[in-house]
Amino acid sequence: MEDNGLPLPAARCLSKEQAAAYLGIGVTLLTELNVPALKLGRRCVYDKLDLDAWLDEYKQREHWRAGKEKTLWPVKQESTGDRILGSGGLQQRSRTANAYAKALGLKTGKTPKPC
Repeated sequence: MEDNGLPLPAARCLSKEQAAAYLGIGVTLLTELNVPALKLGRRCVYDKLDLDAWLDEYKQREHWRAGKEKTLWPVKQESTGDRILGSGGLQQRSRTANAYAKALGLKTGKTPKPC
């Protein structure tokens, strides 16, 4: 091919590190947020258009959630015995959760490995 001196267009697909930098976050957070990736052979790449669409949707979802968190739920003193118990500690998952999921036809097996 001849080199006509024109610059190459910017890449549309980004590596994990490039996608994290594009969003201004770390690679670990990118993985935790389940940002959509495209698998090309053995490589996982992130399409800039998908990143933009995901970020727009994420902003809308977080905006709605932030508004919900500002609403305080009324507490009836008679339902709490005039005291509000603190919560915390280890919460164990129900042993029958898998049985319920199986009865409802939900998948309980392994999930595919993320990119």
